[in-house]
Amino acid sequence: MSKRISIQRIIREAAGISFEVRRWADVIEKYVDDYVKKEKEKHQKENPQPQREPQSYSWSYNDEDVFPNSDYFVDTEGNKFYTAIVSGHELKANVDVKEEFPGIEEAIKSVIIEVQFTEKGTIEISSWDGFDFPEQYRDGIEEMVEDHILSDGSFYNEEYDLVKAVSDDVDSYHNDGWDYYMKENYSGWSYYQTPKIDKIEINGKDFPKEYKDFSVDKWVINNSTRIEYDHRKSGYNDKGEYVVYLNMPMSSIGGSALIHEIKHAFDDWNRMSKGAPPLITGWEIKNIYTPDFEKLVLGGSYKLSPMLHPIIRYYYLGSKLETPAYLENEYDNSSLGGDYRGTAKKIMNFKASSYLNKKGLPAKGLQESWTKLITEYDIPFFRKFKNVVDFLNYTEKYFNKRGRDIIKRIDKMRYVHNRKKPTYQQYKSPQKNSQPTNTDKGSENPNQLQFPF
Repeated sequence: MSKRISIQRIIREAAGISFEVRRWADVIEKYVDDYVKKEKEKHQKENPQPQREPQSYSWSYNDEDVFPNSDYFVDTEGNKFYTAIVSGHELKANVDVKEEFPGIEEAIKSVIIEVQFTEKGTIEISSWDGFDFPEQYRDGIEEMVEDHILSDGSFYNEEYDLVKAVSDDVDSYHNDGWDYYMKENYSGWSYYQTPKIDKIEINGKDFPKEYKDFSVDKWVINNSTRIEYDHRKSGYNDKGEYVVYLNMPMSSIGGSALIHEIKHAFDDWNRMSKGAPPLITGWEIKNIYTPDFEKLVLGGSYKLSPMLHPIIRYYYLGSKLETPAYLENEYDNSSLGGDYRGTAKKIMNFKASSYLNKKGLPAKGLQESWTKLITEYDIPFFRKFKNVVDFLNYTEKYFNKRGRDIIKRIDKMRYVHNRKKPTYQQYKSPQKNSQPTNTDKGSENPNQLQFPF
């Protein structure tokens, strides 16, 4: 019997998929959900809401009634934005949406949605930066986004700073009519906002089954506008306890994104628990994955140079640090990394010549952008190349091999675990489609590619 269990365990954990990670993800998601719910109930008891006089409403749910003046987003410093992103995990479906689009909340959990205010005060939604848009749910998602705006939900700008949708008529968000609509259409909805929670700590030993296979003594989840495993702080503390730090928005802890970050933690724990150096001491983190590199991945690369932007993203997505976590997302058929196999194929087919003119010289402005990058950003590996052409030639050889390796790993995972190849349904707004593109097979311009970080 024990031999059979051992064999089954080996099979279950084959091809890069770690079920210890998934069990902890289930535990953490439920724990956080329960914690937030209790804090909200406590907040309501301590801050009783004044009773309103009963009123009768004839509520018509359409853009003119509930979406009249919300025409921009604003961050904590008062800067205005007309485009923002939101995770599908944060959106909630009202009763009408659930009836018309069964399973919509689960289907969009790992989708990142771009929301744009138009000049007319309406919204347009699309996939963000390489994510795949579930077109069959478009109308339902649009209604969920509108409800999220009106209930003062959180959005993020391209640098993942928290922003809120603002109305010229502030009262239009929080009036009796909206309160009535929400109570009629959402089970258990309350006028109260979720109280601010800065940190949640979970004692790992309270979950002995999960602790046995992946022994984390304490999970520390810090409320953050970023989603990341903190490899700089995680590890053994002075008491000999293994502590994992996760930075995530409290409203978005769950789904394939949580599995992705816990996989990073698992890889680190596997090293340190056996006496090996942590991930932070690895070559990639020391030479490429520096804080300045993270700034570029989180949006700075496009501002620096649209031509260098996709190359930097490829160095991130194709890194040995990230591939195991994205492999877990491929197992889920999640759109968290876009079409990750498709990304690996583009890495494999990367051509330095795409960035050079007929004389073999770098495209206009490319050398200047490269010089600015290696001068102002502390990325030791990039600084080894003073000439951008030398960097591109090296990158072509490295990417071509790395892309092949990732594809092999994905295909092996799908075969071993009998995971069918997902069908990705790309959506691009008419504005983006208006840009000229080259549709010849194998001739895609990498300068136009963008991928989620």
